[in-house]
Amino acid sequence: MSEAFGYVYPNHEVFWGILIVIYPYFVSIITGMVTIYAISEFWRKELKPLEKMILVGTFPFVLSALLPLLLDLGQPQRAFEIYVTPNFSSVMAVFGIVYLTELFAILGELWFVYRVDFIWWSQTERNPIKKLIYKILTLGVYDISRKAIEVDHKIIKVLTFVELIAAWCLSYVSFLFGVVKSNPWWNTTILPVSFVFGGLAAGGAMVLILYLIFSSHYGKRVDEKIIDIISNYVFFFLLAAFALEMINTILYAYKEDVAWAVIRITSTELAVPMAIAVIGSLEALLFLRYSRMVSGALKQIMVGIASVSVLIAVFALRWNMVIGAQLVDYSLRGYVSYTPPLFGKEGVLAALLVLAAPFVLMAIVNYFLPPYEKEVKETEISRPTTSVSEA
Repeated sequence: MSEAFGYVYPNHEVFWGILIVIYPYFVSIITGMVTIYAISEFWRKELKPLEKMILVGTFPFVLSALLPLLLDLGQPQRAFEIYVTPNFSSVMAVFGIVYLTELFAILGELWFVYRVDFIWWSQTERNPIKKLIYKILTLGVYDISRKAIEVDHKIIKVLTFVELIAAWCLSYVSFLFGVVKSNPWWNTTILPVSFVFGGLAAGGAMVLILYLIFSSHYGKRVDEKIIDIISNYVFFFLLAAFALEMINTILYAYKEDVAWAVIRITSTELAVPMAIAVIGSLEALLFLRYSRMVSGALKQIMVGIASVSVLIAVFALRWNMVIGAQLVDYSLRGYVSYTPPLFGKEGVLAALLVLAAPFVLMAIVNYFLPPYEKEVKETEISRPTTSVSEA
């Protein structure tokens, strides 16, 4: 055709790139880790030893959740305006309010969980800079009586409930995609539920990985009962997410409507992430199922492989959800090819730096707030035997 009138299809491009894939991925991990923390606080007391570690692991992800959005914004220096001029009809403004609620809740939890430790470290720490920081973090509160610690514990329960609600509200992005009708891939009521379950599985897998790493770093014995409990949650969360994804696809194939045409059109473009999601999920389910039958180092290796597989599979699912839905032209007459660039704010290198940011921050947070008790020599101050988690 030598000339064309009007639009030539496909008539759009991929506006949401790899950074917007990372944003719901971080939100998923936060939701899952906070849920595991809430389970340890309200239900499974066997997970109490992990509470500090989960907080230390979750806090960097909460701080990093803004990075993909800020890098994607055309004017990131104006992002603070969503806080000073709130607009409840704006999805981004609502995110800012919910995000601040989550941030302040986890900051409050960290302070109350570590309050007794701050008092102890402010008087025993030999590093003058850290000692000063701990002294400031005590906020002048040195009451370590049982009654004060019991009050701390009650406040922690309230903050945990607020944090859990805020974390689940952060998953509103899944519901946002679920109600968008402009693309058949998003036009499904199953998508939000599948998104949440996938996030719960990813967060639980991250808790398992961090538990193995921190235990090795601090020379702590790995409690296989804790591993089995969390692995059980991750197994059923992942099974639910995978089953819902398959049911959704099978339903489209059976109906053979326009949504199935969309999936078939993009099947070649998304062959790799689809294969990663399916193979990774099945591999993780298999390893999690049979890890309960072994013990020792073999159990830890199987759980570690399964956890990494879950994280990779969930990332592939997020890629399909964000990128895949944009590959199909609005007219359904063609599709757009997408390959992320290597450089630039939407490039692969920028994405890798954003993905690494939580772990860099985690090392810094761990330096000042170790999740396990440090070995110190006896001084004139005797460390309180009652902690917040024991109250």
